[in-house]
Amino acid sequence: MTNTEVFIYMKNDYYVGLDLGSGSVGWAVTDPDYHLLRSHGKALWGVRLFDTAKTAEERRVFRTSRRRLQRRNWRLNLLQQIFVDEINKIDDGFFRRLKESRYLPEDKHNTDGSIPDLPYSLFIDKSYTDKDYHRQFPTIYHLRKWLMETDTTPDIRLVYLAFHHMLKHRGHFLFSGSIDEIRNFNNVFKQLSDALRSEDLPFNYNFTEDQVEKAELLLKNSQLTKSQKRALLIQLFNGKTPCEKAVYTLLAGGTAKLSDLLGDELLNDSEKPKISFTDASYDDYVDSLQSTLGERYHIIEALKAVYDWAVLADILKGFSSISEAKVATYEKHHNDLIYLKKLVKEKLSVTDYKELFVQTNEKLSNYSAYIGMTKKNGKKQSLENKLCSKEDFYSYLKKNVLNRIADETKTEFLKAEIEYGTFLPKQTTKDNSVIPNQLHLYEFDRIIANLADRIPMLKEQKDKLRSLLTFRIPYYIGPLNGIVKNGERTNWMQRKSEGTIYPWNFSEIVDEEESARHFIQRMTNYCTYLPTEDVLPKYSPMYSRFMVLNELNNLRLDGQAISVPLKQQIFTELFMKKRKVTQKSLKQYLVREGIAKKEVEITGIDGDFKGSLTAYLDFKEKLTGMPLNTSDMEILVLNITLFGDDKRLLSKRLSRLFPKLTDKQRNSICNLPYRGWGRLSSAFLNELTAISPETGENWTILRTLWETNDNLMQILSDKYDFADAIEKQNQENGDLPQTLSYELIDRQPLSPAVKRQVWQTILIIKELCQAKKQPPKRIFIEMAREKQNTDRTVSRRKQLIDLYQSCKKEERDWINELNEKNDSDLRRDKLYLYYVQMGRCMYSGEPIELSDLWNDQKYDIDHIYPQSKVMDDSLDNRVLVKRTYNADKTDIYPISEDIRKKQTPFWKMLLEKKFISEEKYHRLTRNTGFEPSELAGFIARQLVETRQSTKAVASILKQFLPDTEIVYVKAKTVSQFRQDFHFIKVRDMNDFHHAKDAYLNIVVGNVYFTKFTKNAMWYVKEHPGRSYNLQKMFTAGVVERNGQTAWTPGENGSINIVRQVMGKNNVIITRRSYEVSGGLFDQQLLKKGKGQVPVKSSDPRLRDIGKYGGYNKETGTYFTLVQSKDKKGNLIRTIEFVPLRLKDSLKKNEMAMKTYMAEEHGLSEPEILLSKIRIDTLFCIDGFYMWLSGRTGKRLVFKNANQLILSEKSTTVLKKVLKFISRRKENKELQIYPSDELTNESLTQLYDQFLDKLKNTIYSSRLSAQIETLENKKEVFEQLSPEDKCTVLSEILHMFQCQSASANLKLIDGPGNAGILVLNSDITKCKHIQIIHQSPAGLYEQVLNLNQL
Repeated sequence: MTNTEVFIYMKNDYYVGLDLGSGSVGWAVTDPDYHLLRSHGKALWGVRLFDTAKTAEERRVFRTSRRRLQRRNWRLNLLQQIFVDEINKIDDGFFRRLKESRYLPEDKHNTDGSIPDLPYSLFIDKSYTDKDYHRQFPTIYHLRKWLMETDTTPDIRLVYLAFHHMLKHRGHFLFSGSIDEIRNFNNVFKQLSDALRSEDLPFNYNFTEDQVEKAELLLKNSQLTKSQKRALLIQLFNGKTPCEKAVYTLLAGGTAKLSDLLGDELLNDSEKPKISFTDASYDDYVDSLQSTLGERYHIIEALKAVYDWAVLADILKGFSSISEAKVATYEKHHNDLIYLKKLVKEKLSVTDYKELFVQTNEKLSNYSAYIGMTKKNGKKQSLENKLCSKEDFYSYLKKNVLNRIADETKTEFLKAEIEYGTFLPKQTTKDNSVIPNQLHLYEFDRIIANLADRIPMLKEQKDKLRSLLTFRIPYYIGPLNGIVKNGERTNWMQRKSEGTIYPWNFSEIVDEEESARHFIQRMTNYCTYLPTEDVLPKYSPMYSRFMVLNELNNLRLDGQAISVPLKQQIFTELFMKKRKVTQKSLKQYLVREGIAKKEVEITGIDGDFKGSLTAYLDFKEKLTGMPLNTSDMEILVLNITLFGDDKRLLSKRLSRLFPKLTDKQRNSICNLPYRGWGRLSSAFLNELTAISPETGENWTILRTLWETNDNLMQILSDKYDFADAIEKQNQENGDLPQTLSYELIDRQPLSPAVKRQVWQTILIIKELCQAKKQPPKRIFIEMAREKQNTDRTVSRRKQLIDLYQSCKKEERDWINELNEKNDSDLRRDKLYLYYVQMGRCMYSGEPIELSDLWNDQKYDIDHIYPQSKVMDDSLDNRVLVKRTYNADKTDIYPISEDIRKKQTPFWKMLLEKKFISEEKYHRLTRNTGFEPSELAGFIARQLVETRQSTKAVASILKQFLPDTEIVYVKAKTVSQFRQDFHFIKVRDMNDFHHAKDAYLNIVVGNVYFTKFTKNAMWYVKEHPGRSYNLQKMFTAGVVERNGQTAWTPGENGSINIVRQVMGKNNVIITRRSYEVSGGLFDQQLLKKGKGQVPVKSSDPRLRDIGKYGGYNKETGTYFTLVQSKDKKGNLIRTIEFVPLRLKDSLKKNEMAMKTYMAEEHGLSEPEILLSKIRIDTLFCIDGFYMWLSGRTGKRLVFKNANQLILSEKSTTVLKKVLKFISRRKENKELQIYPSDELTNESLTQLYDQFLDKLKNTIYSSRLSAQIETLENKKEVFEQLSPEDKCTVLSEILHMFQCQSASANLKLIDGPGNAGILVLNSDITKCKHIQIIHQSPAGLYEQVLNLNQL
């Protein structure tokens, strides 16, 4: 539709509003005058609720673990095949006994099926049994060490056991190279130095060889504590900067701030602002860390490599092999234990001795808990679930041994060992994870070399055995077999020839390069804007060029945009020569070239530049003399990104693709750390074209970035035609699905949560189109942002105190003054800005009298950018000023020259002290008015959506509803409308607000759309000199275009219709039902006699939970309605759960389901009446609506499905209560202030209304038990403080909410879990019980009467 097209409305034209949340979709349907439409006897507005989809991370962890165990067992089976003939010659029952070792003695079977006489698992020779074996080799490392050194011919079974252990624990594959290279400290330290240098961090890289040697000795020294190592490292390298100190702290095992390490203050607000490699939970948060840091994560990897080297050195303690080091550890533990037992016997009581070495208690961190073992009646007992950490054990020793023995000469050794962390070392610790595969391979080679001449089989099978230890299936090969899904195998591995795959013939059978090609096709993401195009690698020269230019085009010098030639000059002279361009280096260049003065203010970029031409500079440095064009560099980066983890395959591919590379060049390229992908494609950046408004030429996006100072968002605005080109190309692309199916959503680069949100939206739109028999004229979309991390909340008061503490001493004691304030005071913006501005008017610099601050006739808050032009109410756009200045300023921008000249030094001081941001400083000091493009941009902010998730919905809808106008609506504009016209919104009261927001999206969105159309630039050009006022959008006058009125102001105008609709509560609520997937049960194996699921159902012996224990918390996937007979022969109906582990076997097999119900649930003559009742299915029981959410024992658990409605007065009070409770979560000492407007009377009235709802509405049928509680405890409630009354009211609300939440009423002496909705699984006595299946929008229903099926 063009801007001059006349709007023609057919009689049946309608609008749809959408409010997309992370777990809901609100929708509404109106005519062009905002009347709510009806269909199928229902008002057309509603809410679709659903559980937020989780990422595949949990499934991926289980799948990876399962695949790892399968492959390990595969290797162990191959090892057994290699050894079986030799071992059977001397003991044909050896492998049988190994297999039977998992069973109890009475369950073990010989080869003939009989129970063996001796309960030995390994050796039953007359002269050699398990006892002899363990006596000779106390640990497996003793055996491995002996095999490396013995000059006798060992029993072949001993060799098998040693190799079996190596294959089970074969170490990590993170390091490449030989064992000598791994042990070389210089190599890992140089990698760290290179990583730090690549980020241009403030770190001194000029190390001497002597310093590196001393650092090696420091890190290896186990006699030094963490703090001592840190201090000595800082002293050795003269560490001064926060970055240097953070590096040496982490290397010493200490805790450091990421902001210090990387010089980025924003990291203080990240999920994990501090890290330590010694954290027990480090592996748990490493994925989050990688996500936060992005490409900077390689710094952490390099630091961890040096730290791991030190840990490995500590494990080896100068020995050449792991086994030698572990045997030494065993001996030290043994000697330490003798010392400790002797000390306790001599100096403490028998009771103390037993507590330390024998007793078991979950809260007791004694020796038994430390080693996970104790002795009872002479037998060893495992304490797997009662282990304590080394730190807890040391604390126990300090408290119960060291502090109770006065003779320090006797405890000197113990005290020192505990301080160094070397007392009673264990062989098996989490530090073993740093052992690389090469160390196990070293021992393997030594054993083979020592025994090959005496055991010929080892010489013959050496290569096969070695391949078992070293072979890994490359990640790009994936599963070797896969599963059949939709008629096709899920794996992508390609073969060269048929045959069984073994580690030693893998390369002969598997086509690695062709498999890698298929892997690329599967794993590459799609472009954000062209969803059928593959994205570029993150380090692609083309993508890097885009990132640099997109950032560089925002650069401002003294508030002014730089010229295009200067931008190009900076790109050529700095970015094409330096790996990291900082503000400092940019300023030095500008001053040196005479372009700017030393005082130049650099703005427009966030700190230092984030983009860099990494690959271009790497190739320039490492491939000197080799001609490379842009295409060659792209191919190189693509291959490094895809295959960088497999240096062998990468080298092979580079040899074929670039035969002129020397070995040295190829090796250096293979070691480049390029990982990750961008979000844009080559087709988007370098093929998509639009006509330049300046030259009339066809420009690509990259060309536009180079020839102008526009960033990507500006390029995609109405100034250019790229947005239309994108839409046209997507519509013309015949590769997209031709039906509105989930396939289209699934291929979008969106999170699982957003994909579910989008798909539920599509289902609703399809249903509405079906009901109205035509597509909507317009769809208005508003989408909530995904939840941000809110764990770290710093109060305004603390922020100000921190800022003033960093200042030089002021004449006024600001900190003491702030300490006298409370957080509630500083929530008031006037007072907060007063302290931000150091008590001065921002425009005059004159002191503000605090006592007069609240006098609106004297002081006011002014918006720097006028609100009439931009709806920006952030602190960056507001200042506290004398009212006369605000009145004088009106809507004029920029700020007058007189004020700027006078106040700039003051503003600059506030900037330097971090009281104001760079953006605020820029707005204050700018000396030019708004350009037409800026005004258009301000308008466009209310009309244009930049988030890809919202665009995905619009793009999909546009493809299948080409004649429908898709209009974006900003949440802020709707929120302002609610506020201006006093529409109260209480999210936690009910779910109606989603539908009502969708309705308001139509109203607000249509007014903005009609006023400005989609093309804000067109509006500004068509109305030169004509002002607009966003603040008075709904009050200034009629909003119309081409005869169509979108808004008539005044109480009798359009708002009258809106108020009528918003006053209704006939909203349709539906919830997505589903079958549970995920883990089959709790992964913790319980001891014998406990658990619901046997260890292995297919094994008759392990099926006995009484002997072998089992797993708990079995996951049910759905429920089924079963009719059976009770003990008296009467027919009963029960709702029974179906376990996830049996889902496939019971699917479409009624006989199997009956058998399961009879055997597992104990039902007599079961008949399946309704085979599947999904989670979140809607029930109606005696008129009370509930959603089925789970089970507990023999009871079903439900969510309430009845929406709470309160009077307007009570709703207002409830909103204030919840607002206070939200703040109190941050500060438990927070009190109610007059500004909260919460009186004892209003709180009691809300309590009474809750009680009335329980007594006199449908809630009484299921929540009757709580009526008595609230009635009897009202006096207790009235005696509470106002703060506690708010807490109680917020808890009572939980009983009415549509979620599985209970109310904690202990403050009024009530139950702690009130209001849980449960129902006995036996529904025979229920008078009226129905299941209601609803369509996504709820226009269609199917009711099943469970009493009559």
